[in-house]
Amino acid sequence: MLYFTIAALVVILDQASKRLVWAAFQNTGGTDLIDGVLRIRLSTNTGAVMGILSESRSILISITIISIIALIYFSYRMRYAPMLKRACLGLVLGGAFGNLIDRIATGKVIDFIDMGIGSHRWPTYNVADIAVTVGAVFLIVGFSFQREPVPEGPPDETPVDQAP
Repeated sequence: MLYFTIAALVVILDQASKRLVWAAFQNTGGTDLIDGVLRIRLSTNTGAVMGILSESRSILISITIISIIALIYFSYRMRYAPMLKRACLGLVLGGAFGNLIDRIATGKVIDFIDMGIGSHRWPTYNVADIAVTVGAVFLIVGFSFQREPVPEGPPDETPVDQAP
């Protein structure tokens, strides 16, 4: 259940941050937070990362729903995995769901975090994007260095009266 709790928290943080930032900066478009390195800059994206598949709302919604179903399946399969892996899965699930809500409701995702130096900028992103990226990177790293398979059943418990 850890992954669902984390996913729910990510969705709440994502949706709340988008609404708050939109309400505060819809007239000005944003503000500088750290001298040009970090700024709030409102933008919307009808596509995926860096505008890929722009104007393909139904395809993106379908891909996201399929991904969410796969993540829920993996969360069931990983229910006895180490806590960090389950938490990372929750981050990815929550991030996918947060952006899906925007895509279904308005057809576009609200992005507002703008980072970079001078003209070298990252694509603008949001809390859901951070959650997906952090969760996915940690899952990839975690599984890359894993020496044994993830257990699919509860940990073995030796009864106290049968301990050596």
